[in-house]
This record gives sequence, C-alpha cells and structure tokens, in this order.
Amino acid sequence: MNKQSPAKKFLPSATVLILLGITWGIFALLFFLLFSVPAPGEELPTWYFVGITLIETGAFFLAAALCFRNWQSGQIVSGRNVWLWIAIGLSCYGVGNILFYVWGNVWGKDPSVSLGDIFYLISYIFLAGGMLQAVLPRRLNLEMKQWAMVAVIGFLGIFLAYVLNYRLGGAELESLLPVESPPEEVTPGAPEAVAPDPNGDQAAPAPVAPEIDANGAETPAEMEASEEAFPNAPAWAVQLDSRLEPFQELVGLFYVVGDCILLVVAATLLVAFWGGRFSQSWKLIAIAAFCLYIADMFFAFSVNQGSYEEGSLWEVFWTFSALFFGLGAVVEYAISTQSRRSSRRRRAG
Repeated sequence: MNKQSPAKKFLPSATVLILLGITWGIFALLFFLLFSVPAPGEELPTWYFVGITLIETGAFFLAAALCFRNWQSGQIVSGRNVWLWIAIGLSCYGVGNILFYVWGNVWGKDPSVSLGDIFYLISYIFLAGGMLQAVLPRRLNLEMKQWAMVAVIGFLGIFLAYVLNYRLGGAELESLLPVESPPEEVTPGAPEAVAPDPNGDQAAPAPVAPEIDANGAETPAEMEASEEAFPNAPAWAVQLDSRLEPFQELVGLFYVVGDCILLVVAATLLVAFWGGRFSQSWKLIAIAAFCLYIADMFFAFSVNQGSYEEGSLWEVFWTFSALFFGLGAVVEYAISTQSRRSSRRRRAG
C-alpha cells in the first residue's frame, strides 16, 4: 500500500502547477497588452503599477518556492544544491522588485543605484552559480558544431549587450541629433544678474548649489534638499542612495557581465541537455535565462535613450523568466520522482 505524507497530499500535482504557470503567463501578457498604454494626455494609474508588481514579484516567489521544494527532496537527479542556489537567486530578485516599487512608487525616488539593485546583483550570482552547478559536474561531450553554436550565441549576446549599454546612449545619440546653437556662455562662479525690484527691495540671491564631500556622499545641505523633494522617503534611504550613487558605473558593468554569463550558460544548457528524458527541465531553465536577458536588454536600450517608462510591454519578459524557472523546477521534480518510483517497481518485479 502506497502511503503519502499529509504534506504531500495537499501539494498540487505537476499538471496543475504547469497549467497555473501557463495561465499566469497568459494573464500577465493580457494585463500588459490592455493597460500598458495610457490614454492620450493621461498617465498610467497607480493600480497598474501595483498590478504588474504583484504579477511579476508573485511569479518570482512562486518559482522560488518550487525550487526550494526541489532542494528539500532527496530524489532530485540534478542535485539539491543546484536548486537551492536558483531558489535563493529568485527570492533575491523578488525582494529587489519590492524595493524597486517602494523606492519609485511609494517614496517617489529614482536614484541611479538603490538597495533594490544590490538584491538584483545578488540574484544574478546565485542564478548563474546554480546553473553552472548543473553543467560543470557533467562531462560535456559536445561536437564541434555544438561548441560553435554556443560561441556564436555568446558572441552575439555580448556584442548586443555592449552596443545597447555603451554605444546607444549619451554622446552617441546626441551626435545623431541636429546641432543647435550653443547657449550664451556664463563665467563659472559669477553671480547671475538679477533685475531690480520696482519697489526698491533687493531680490533674494540664488540658492547655492549643494556640495559633495570627498567620498561622493551628499553634504547635509544636499541631504536636506533631497528630503524636501521626497518628503515620503526616510532619511536613511536618502542617505543610502547618495552613498551608492558613485558606484553607478560599476553596478551597470555588473549587470552587463551578469547578463552575458547567464546567456552563455543558458546556451550551454540548451545544447548540452538537448536530448534525453531529463533535458526537458533544463530547456525551460535556458528559456528563462533568455527571457531575463531580453528584458534586461530592452531596459538598457530604453534607459540609454532616455525613454524608459515603468510598465512598458516588454517588461512582461521578466514575468516570463520567473514562470519558466518555476516550470523547469516542476518538470524536474516530476521526472525525478517518477523515475525513482519506476526503478523501485522494476526491482520489486
């Protein structure tokens, strides 16, 4: 008689979880298609940003829970630590989404580097580490054309990341625009002329620009001005943003490197696990990494062009990435448990 623990009886089956993931993806796509474009002259409503945050963050936490389930199971063929690392990475990404929403939609801040970026970068480390642990212990007997395919995908991905992050923004874009006559030069440090008051009162002097200390942090005067601009933001968040701002270029570089590493590892997974029964889950994991790369490249392109708007249609790829990670975990769990059961039946027979 086959007895199951009470906990397993209440766990959804693989079919239910797969249908849930597909339904979640369709709902996310329809939500973005229907509401991501505001009416002319209007802005996106607050409930829309709440909705996309719940859809995306919920998908990442659901996928993390499924990966944690694989980690707790001793029947997983690919190894428990693989799924532990991926689960931690997905959890960190979900936390980063929450912090991004709080910073931008609750406190009204848009810093160059925030606490959410720290969690995003940590998630890249754990996701790449988990995927590498699935590849490195295996002997990759790939043919030359398969290695060539991985190399081509990696080269194109790195080249695209370089172009979108470092060649399509700033001076490169300005050089494509019509040249306008430069404004009238003002001597640095010279006070601007102030028109006299007709009543004879002297006009108030222009405010002095805040200074930055040697460590790149804001001086008390600038911190006070920031607090006035963002009254909802706590003082520690304003101070943290000012201390993280000097690391903007380094954080941007980490994002580019992380995307490229994930892309190369995903291509390797896709080629190495192309055939066989246990390849299905890793095909889904590779697709998840590709979706994450696509969303990040759209983000880099829109930011460098100065046209980024939160809630754009392409952001649905972040939700797709989380869902494919979750589907990969479901398929891996189902195949691993079924294979162990069938092997026990063969030995019993």
